[in-house]
Amino acid sequence: MLNTALQVLSKDGTIADNTYQVIGEDGVLPQGDVVLTVEQLEQIANVSGKKALYITVDTSPEVNEFPLDQLDAIFIEFAGFNDGRGYSFAALLRRQGYQGELRAIGDIFKDVLNYLKRSGFDTFVVKEGKDILEAAVGLNDFKHPYQASTAVAQASYQTGA
Repeated sequence: MLNTALQVLSKDGTIADNTYQVIGEDGVLPQGDVVLTVEQLEQIANVSGKKALYITVDTSPEVNEFPLDQLDAIFIEFAGFNDGRGYSFAALLRRQGYQGELRAIGDIFKDVLNYLKRSGFDTFVVKEGKDILEAAVGLNDFKHPYQASTAVAQASYQTGA
């Protein structure tokens, strides 16, 4: 599931420690910031810190309703770089009005960060074994996109009507 020991890269290039905890196998809700699975959402009112939801391709926002107004963050898992459903989930959540943090986790590395930012992600957990500092530098590889997106309302250059 979620490796809470990995650092978090923000879309502005800053790196921070993760503050979110998961519910242990004993079922005890930890104090502070907690990330819940869809199956654990009934415990959201008991979380003392920030509240996050962990979603996978099996818990799509297309077919599930989430309490978006109660969530500080939504973690979207990318099981493999060749599965683009997480990009669609992020764009859909933004269209549904979600304003909180969207965090990409799983198979995340430098080459996909630009696409993740354009889809509406705010933070990224770079895959274990990949260099987070190199990934941070890569956030500035593309500064002037040709197309508008969730993150870029008006692109620098766009053809068509």
